[in-house]
Amino acid sequence: MTTAGESAPGAPRVLLVEDDEIMRLSLDDRLRMEGIPATSVSDLAGARRELAKGGLDLVVTDVRLPDGSGRTLFEEVCRQHPGTPVILITAYVSVPQAVALIKAGAVDYLTKPFDIEAFISLVKRTLSRVSDAHQAELTDMDGMKFRAGSGALGKSPAMRRIEDVVARLRDVDSSVLLTGESGVGKEVVARLVHHNSRRAGGPFVAINCAAIPGELVESELFGHERGAFTGADHRRIGRFELAEGGTLFLDEIAEIPPEVQVKLLRVLQERKIERVGGAVPIALDVRVIAATQVDLDEAMRNGRFRSDLYWRLNVIHVAIPPLRERSEDIVFLSRKFVAEHARAMEKQVTGLSRQAEARLLDMPFPGNVRELKNLLERAVALCAGPQLQEHDLFVLELEEAEVGAGPPSLKEAVATTERAAIRSALTRSDWSITKAAEALAISRKNLWEKMKRYGIER
Repeated sequence: MTTAGESAPGAPRVLLVEDDEIMRLSLDDRLRMEGIPATSVSDLAGARRELAKGGLDLVVTDVRLPDGSGRTLFEEVCRQHPGTPVILITAYVSVPQAVALIKAGAVDYLTKPFDIEAFISLVKRTLSRVSDAHQAELTDMDGMKFRAGSGALGKSPAMRRIEDVVARLRDVDSSVLLTGESGVGKEVVARLVHHNSRRAGGPFVAINCAAIPGELVESELFGHERGAFTGADHRRIGRFELAEGGTLFLDEIAEIPPEVQVKLLRVLQERKIERVGGAVPIALDVRVIAATQVDLDEAMRNGRFRSDLYWRLNVIHVAIPPLRERSEDIVFLSRKFVAEHARAMEKQVTGLSRQAEARLLDMPFPGNVRELKNLLERAVALCAGPQLQEHDLFVLELEEAEVGAGPPSLKEAVATTERAAIRSALTRSDWSITKAAEALAISRKNLWEKMKRYGIER
């Protein structure tokens, strides 16, 4: 049995699983009296149906259910929705069982009969911690809202596992190394780690190491004192100090010059910095997350990246697979991006046709999620109907094609999309190569090569 009730937008949602009808209705009514929206079911099957819908902030379940065990449900929540708290109710619990449940990750357990005021207090405390941890849902640089365990990074098993890792990092400050191709969403994951941690109230400072001239990297990271070098006419606070109490995201870490790698290693070891031209050590409380699309094993073999720095950064390694290897996420992300672009442009585009979704599934997406997002932004902007059709994905190519010519090849379509993304980034940055490369999350050298290949000139 499922009871429905109105809830305010963004209000926390509780799933109550209890086979005793009187107790279920009593707890459900009391939760609603407290302004806590609840969905109540009587068995394991009903609980699984509700979990599949997603969006739950707390699960409260009896241990003994008519078609299974609340312990089984608890294990499924931990595996499929990491980060979602679970409270267990039982009339038959021993001390070893209770200890085992708490060690396994349960928030708490209540032994029947229990005081309903104590139950409400426990629910409120748990939901309060959830709210604090998730900061009313994180909005990342791409405008996508999510929290750990929600599945918003994607529906594929690979992205679910990444969310599981993020949930487990909530109470630790270990360094994290993110690897993967350009455009897979490394900064999105970095922001999720930050906002899902106890540092969420502190700053998240991101720096693209490839977008900074080599001679300025040290100053950008550690700051400098007035007079430290020619042109240093005032003190500059570096990114490490700006990230105090929060997280510093070092994107394209492999692009840091070797001489700065030595100093970065020392900072990570000693948790202190010295500004360029300074002599006074400054203590730091900063978590470091690094990312790269470079094969660091090869970079170490070639002497371009220090092995001791690698091991200092690589405490927790998260490898993000390319979009072509997780096709389950393509349609899921496409629908979210279309809705997002339609809202931003105030257009009445409600989604994609099946043909358009099928065409997207056939594309290789060398630019990964960033390429998909840019492609759909253009399609929404040029779409004339209420739903994106297959031809909307390539409308410019079709208009430029000769009369009677067939549709563009896949290689031509990919090249056109990449060319458009580069032109857009250059225009927005007033043709600053450094800023455009940073926006595209590629190195300046890579951007120059692509501009030459596509004949892009101001």
